[in-house]
Amino acid sequence: MKKSLLVVGALAIAIAAAPLFAAFEAHVINVTAHIENALRIHPEDRHLEFGTVFPQEYFDRNFTVNLSDSFMGQERVDTVEYIIKQKPKCECNETGIIDKICVEGEYAAVDYATHECPTGFSQMLDLCEFLSKLPKYQEAGDVGIPSYYIDNGPVGPSPDDACRVVTEPEHATGVLSLNDTADEWLVDLKVPPVEGYVGQDWPASCADFIVPKDSQDYGCDLWLEVTGIYKD
Repeated sequence: MKKSLLVVGALAIAIAAAPLFAAFEAHVINVTAHIENALRIHPEDRHLEFGTVFPQEYFDRNFTVNLSDSFMGQERVDTVEYIIKQKPKCECNETGIIDKICVEGEYAAVDYATHECPTGFSQMLDLCEFLSKLPKYQEAGDVGIPSYYIDNGPVGPSPDDACRVVTEPEHATGVLSLNDTADEWLVDLKVPPVEGYVGQDWPASCADFIVPKDSQDYGCDLWLEVTGIYKD
């Protein structure tokens, strides 16, 4: 009986000590990464403002996307692919006297995943469908999305095909490399008429291209998202 108790006691001690022995030796593998953006947009190009505009006016703005200095300073990869997405824009609509949630007139981007506006902000009336995204200089890999409006030059638009519905591609795309470090893009706006005030000369093909309210601010955000980095 005593021998059995001794055996059981020894087993209990051995089982209890096993985790202690398992932790006597440890090895640490240190994992780090220095992360930097591959693309750079000049601060002056981050705000494309058209100001106060009127139906049937035409405007264009440019922005340039460059490879970042850190990307150009390395030799492991040489090519970046990106897309230009249109997403809603948010504006401040809740202000407090003491604790301000946001500042009146301030803008914010939607959440990347949910496309919802931050607390205190609401989605602006949409300007996205009236904008083009076209490469100013056509280069390999750059694919733009034209304006909804077709302008036939000095003779003006044709009543039969003045507006087009752009279904493909869904997003404008661009490619930069160490041999082509910058892309310049054209964003144009053909100002549509206001619902209830559409002139008789507005082409029938453009019937769906109107804005719902007069004397309102309309907005849109363009998101440049990297979709691939590799060595060509």
